[in-house]
Amino acid sequence: MTGDDMSATEAPERIGPYRLLRQLGEGGMGVVHLGLDVEGRQVAVKVLHPHVASDLKARDRLTREVETMRRVRSRRVAEVLDADLTGATPYIVTRYAPGRTLEQAVQEDGPLPDGEIIRLARGLCEALASIHAADVIHRDLKPANVMLVGGEPLVIDFGIAHLVNATRLTQTGMFVGTPGYLAPEIIRDSGITQAADVHALAATVFFAATGKPPFGTGTFEAVCFRILEGKANIDQAPGWLRAWLRAALATEIGDRPSAGSLLRLTQTLDPSVTVLHENAQDGGTRVLGATGGGRVTDGTRILDDDVTWPGRADRRQGVDASDDSYSDLLPPVNYVKPERPRREPPAPRQAAFAPQPQGYGQAPPGYGTPPQQPPPYQPAPYQPAAYPPPAAQAPPPRPDQRVAGYPDPRTTAAPPGQGAPAQGRPQAGEQQKTPYRGSHPLVSAFLLVALVALTCLLPVTVALIAVGLSVCLRVTHYLLDGIMERRSIRGSSGADPLIAVAGAPWALIKAALATLVQVPLAALFGVCVWGGFYYLGDFSIDRSAAYAAAAFVAGLFLLPGGGAPRKAVARTLSSAIRSPGAAMVITIAVGALAFFAVLTAMSATASWAPWRAPSGVIESLQQQGRETVGNLVGGLVGDLLDRLGLGFVSFWN
Repeated sequence: MTGDDMSATEAPERIGPYRLLRQLGEGGMGVVHLGLDVEGRQVAVKVLHPHVASDLKARDRLTREVETMRRVRSRRVAEVLDADLTGATPYIVTRYAPGRTLEQAVQEDGPLPDGEIIRLARGLCEALASIHAADVIHRDLKPANVMLVGGEPLVIDFGIAHLVNATRLTQTGMFVGTPGYLAPEIIRDSGITQAADVHALAATVFFAATGKPPFGTGTFEAVCFRILEGKANIDQAPGWLRAWLRAALATEIGDRPSAGSLLRLTQTLDPSVTVLHENAQDGGTRVLGATGGGRVTDGTRILDDDVTWPGRADRRQGVDASDDSYSDLLPPVNYVKPERPRREPPAPRQAAFAPQPQGYGQAPPGYGTPPQQPPPYQPAPYQPAAYPPPAAQAPPPRPDQRVAGYPDPRTTAAPPGQGAPAQGRPQAGEQQKTPYRGSHPLVSAFLLVALVALTCLLPVTVALIAVGLSVCLRVTHYLLDGIMERRSIRGSSGADPLIAVAGAPWALIKAALATLVQVPLAALFGVCVWGGFYYLGDFSIDRSAAYAAAAFVAGLFLLPGGGAPRKAVARTLSSAIRSPGAAMVITIAVGALAFFAVLTAMSATASWAPWRAPSGVIESLQQQGRETVGNLVGGLVGDLLDRLGLGFVSFWN
C-alpha cells in the first residue's frame, strides 16, 4: 500500500519507501508513525490526516514546517530527513528519538530531580539559542514538544513556528499555541519576538520542576488573565530556581533575558545555593561567596541594588548586543537555507540514504566541558523527493490572513566584489523590531495641566467641555474593554465594528450614569478649593472661583471614579505614538503648551462668558436677599398691625 491510497489513521503498512511499524502519537494535523527506511533504520514519519491533506492551507503549513526545520541544524532539534508534500497523503520524515516526552515523564514519574532540571534547562537553552540564531521563533515550546532521550532534551514539532520578518497567514486576531505556555504578547496579539520562546522555556522548566503548569489550571480565560498579570506560581518552584524563572517569565518583553543570556545563567544554577548575584558590567553571573556580593545582616545576605539581568537593556530594542558571547557554549550548529526543488527526476530510492554517523537514533551525550575543536556536523546526504514550490500549491494569501509559519526565504545575489551574506543570519537592517508601545504618563499629565490652566482662563466653557470629554472617554473605554474581552475569548471577528456600534448606546448610558456620580464629587472638591483660596488665601471671589473650576476639572480625572477616562487617554496615546522619537517630540510640544498655558492663567483675568462673573452673581443674590427679607418682615408687621386695628400706621407699608 502506498501513500496515495491509504488513510493516516488506518496505520498503513507502507508510505513511499518507508515501512510503518506502529503509531507513536496523534495530533490535530496528523499522525506520527515509527517507520523503517530502505536500509532498515528507524525514522519518525508524520502523515497528515485525510481531511487536513485536502486543505491547501494545511499543506502550505506543512511545507513551512519542513522549511523551518531545515533552517536549524542542531543535535537539540529533530532534523528533517525526507519529505513528500505533493502526493495524496503528504508526509515528512524526521530523526526518530526513542524516549518519552517531558509531559509523559513528569506525569508518570513526578517532577524531575534537581540535577535533571538543570540538565533540561541547559539543553533547552541551547536548542532555543540555535533556533533563534536561524531567525526562527518556535512559538509552541511546551512539555509535550520536548522529548527526553537518555535524559537529554530534544525539541520537536515546528508546526506553528514563525520566521523573523516573515508574513503571517492565520486569521487576524487569532493566536495559536497552548494557553498555559503562551507569552503575554501572544495573548495580546501584539508583536511576537523570540522573547516569547524564552517565556515558554521557563514555563516548561517550571512544569518539570513542580509537575504543575506555572500559571495554574482552570478556564481558558482565567489562565490567560494570570499570564497577562504575570501571576506565576514561582514560589512553588525550588528556591534555587526562582530567580532564574522570575527573569524568564517577566511580563514585559524587554525584561526577559535572551536565550544566550539565559544559557549563561543556567551554567550557574546550583541546588545548594538559592541566591544569584548579577554583575552588570560583564553580564556574567556568580554565586555569592563568603565575602562579596552584598552586606550581611544577622546571617541574611542582602544583594546590592544594581542587580540586573544581562541583555535586558538591549532587548528592549529587539536586539541583544551580547548574543555572540555565548557561541562558545553551544555545540556546532550549521544553519542552511532550504534547498530549492530540483527539476530533474529524483535519484533512485535505493541510493537515497547514505550511511549515518555512529550513534544514529541514540541519546545525545551528556553535557560537560565543550571540546576544543568539535567535529563539524555531517547531515545525511539524502535527497528528498522533488516537489513543486509552495507557491504552486496554493493561491497567494489574502491580506487578512496569517499563518504560524513562513514562506521560503528568498536569497539575493551579492553585489560584485562582495561576499555572500552568512546563511541563517539576518542582513543589516533586517533585525526584527519590537512594536513600540507605551502609556506615556508624562504626556497625559501635561495634557491635564494644560486643560486645568485653560479652565482658569475660561472656567464655564472649559468646565462644560471637560464634562462632555469625560463622557466620551468613558464610552471609548467601555467599548474597547468589551472588544478586548470578546477577542480574548473568541478571537478577532469581522463583526467587531458592528458589535461595537450596537453596544454604543449601552456604553453611553453607563458613561452618563458614572459621570452623574462623578460630577457632584468633583464639584464638592471645587467648593473646598474655593473656600481655601477665599478665606485662607485672601483671594478675590472671581479668582477663587476660577481656581475652584480648575479643581473641578481636575477632579473629573483624578478623583476616585476617574480611572476610565485616564485609561482611555493612555490607550489613545499608545495607539497614536508609534516611535520613541515621536514620543519625545510630542512630550516636548505638549509640555511647552502646558507651561505657557499656566503662565497665561496666572497673569490673565478669567472670562466667565457665557455666564456672569461670580462676584456679580453673589452681589445680585445679596441684593435680592435683602429685598426679600425686607418685604417679608414688612408684610408680617403690617398683617399684625391690621389685626390689632392699627392699620392706619402707614409707614410699615
